[in-house]
Amino acid sequence: MRPFISLKSIEERINGKGLEIDAVPLAQILDLDKTPVYVTSLNAVSQRLNKYKEALSIHFKQNEIFYAMKANFAAPILNTVSKENFGIDIVSIGEWRKALASGIHPNKVCFAGVGKKESEWKEAILGGLGNLSVEHLTELTEILDFLSEEKKLNSIAQKKLVVSLRLNPAVEVDTHPHLKTGALNSKFGVLFEHFCNWLNAKKMQFKNEELFLNWINPLKGIHVHIGSQLTENSIFPLVARKVLDCAQFMFENKIFVQHIDFGGGLGVGQNGVPENGEDIFSHVHFVCNAFKQESKKYPKLLSIWNDDFSNLFVCMEPGRSIVASSTIFLTKVLYEKRNSVENIFCYVDGAMNDFPRPSIYGAVHHAELVNYDNMNLSKNDLNIFSWNIVGPVCESGDFLAKNALLPQIHKGDVIAFFEAGAYCRSMASQYNLRELPSEIFVRDGNITDIF
Repeated sequence: MRPFISLKSIEERINGKGLEIDAVPLAQILDLDKTPVYVTSLNAVSQRLNKYKEALSIHFKQNEIFYAMKANFAAPILNTVSKENFGIDIVSIGEWRKALASGIHPNKVCFAGVGKKESEWKEAILGGLGNLSVEHLTELTEILDFLSEEKKLNSIAQKKLVVSLRLNPAVEVDTHPHLKTGALNSKFGVLFEHFCNWLNAKKMQFKNEELFLNWINPLKGIHVHIGSQLTENSIFPLVARKVLDCAQFMFENKIFVQHIDFGGGLGVGQNGVPENGEDIFSHVHFVCNAFKQESKKYPKLLSIWNDDFSNLFVCMEPGRSIVASSTIFLTKVLYEKRNSVENIFCYVDGAMNDFPRPSIYGAVHHAELVNYDNMNLSKNDLNIFSWNIVGPVCESGDFLAKNALLPQIHKGDVIAFFEAGAYCRSMASQYNLRELPSEIFVRDGNITDIF
């Protein structure tokens, strides 16, 4: 299921008539002769953003959706985020600058990521950054020292910056090792016991409690993100308890948490996403209900948040689940080669530099033959074969799919890979000095942008 993408039967996929993306026929896209190319429905992006907002608003009056732009930072997508007044989650100073250039208000930007340079977070803070997620205690100290000095100079007194501690809950989740971000062996976030030791030591460095509380005052939030491409969320009640334990410890030290960031991570399968956004509602409801249920065990926190959580700001940072199914990757067949019965190769004009997830993560994207160049389609052509789809890059690891089940393929045919909107074009490179793949954006039956 893919909102705004319509695929007809294999027999109808001739002359670009078998596929439509946001009411734009494939024939119109192929006439542009841009393969390899990503084609994105902006309506699909907008719909998924609004489903998240609708779901989160049911649970928390103060809320925000920060789109994780690392998933796909294409200008038309960021413009959609800006026009619909959503926030942006960034992880680099380059993303900060592009977010601002796209019209995102700096107060609606959340800057996360490990290893931020001092010059980077200073630029963002002085530029009016609204939310800063800290992933190392040395970084936290340096940021609080800077804010304390700037406050004395009154240069950022009017800026409402919220600093959040990114907590590493040290939990295991079922996903690719490269996508785990909340495990004990992860580089992300700060362990609770390390934060406790740091806080207790820091308090001793101040002459009195008032000076300490003034210094640490910008720290008002807790951020947690346990991983990406998560297909089940049963671990979240435990994660919620760890967040609440941290908030309770901060409360006991007169640091009152007003901001909780649940991160992102909702997975997208090979079959796409429900058209009604049911996956989003199910995920958001489970996470929020787990947090609210666990919060009942922390009456001191509820005394400041209120029983209806009206004094707590809650946000999420979805990326993949917003854009993955909005996009297909189209690549044209060059030729085939049969080394043996088990080793059949289909060579296409797209490669690992254009569509990197299969070669990097071993990711599997559903593939379909969406346009036949062969006008005399025979019954034999419809027999299914197991294809290794490979590209022109000079690497044995250059593959787009292994053992893809497709009918007979001919030179000039077009293959589509689905769920291509997240961590595909944004991770593309110019390896072998190849040009970056093209991008086409569509909405309501019209091509809006071509890059």
